[in-house]
Amino acid sequence: MTELVKKLKTKDKQAITALYNSYGKKLYGFAVCKWNLDEDEAWDLIYKTLYKIIEVIDRYTFENEKKFNGFVYQVFINNLRNYYKEKKSKGIETVELEERHEKILSEIKEEKEEESVTMHMICLKKILEQFENWKRVLLLMKAQQFSYEEIARYVNKPVKQLKVYYMRAKQVLTDKVNECLNNNE
Repeated sequence: MTELVKKLKTKDKQAITALYNSYGKKLYGFAVCKWNLDEDEAWDLIYKTLYKIIEVIDRYTFENEKKFNGFVYQVFINNLRNYYKEKKSKGIETVELEERHEKILSEIKEEKEEESVTMHMICLKKILEQFENWKRVLLLMKAQQFSYEEIARYVNKPVKQLKVYYMRAKQVLTDKVNECLNNNE
């Protein structure tokens, strides 16, 4: 356990100051840059976070400083969420799109693309598992550009028929993946 955590558990005033010095500016930068809060809102949330940590620190143990950092940021994120829930319940706020939001928007777009790729992989894996073993081997080996002669040795099927089997299996796979993706949208 870190020295800071030990001191915080004893409610040492120097530890409280050290907590503020270690995390105050970092949390402030995060709140202002990433969440577009004004100075007063940001400091209000930071103080709520620090007081909450001091209040509940006795309930937790931390393996290392990295775990404690995660805890601090999680408490801060929870306070941010609560703040926005309260603000949303009071009325709708409009935010003007500025340059700093472009980075956040691009990050959201990347996350959606990753989610889409992940969904494709989940559907593909699920459908491939439904195929007979020899068809799965045929599809995967052909995708790696093996010749039909090489594939025939593994699947125990006539070389002359493999192209037809491959085209049919590929069509079934494509149709089922598209169906799976459409059902998950």
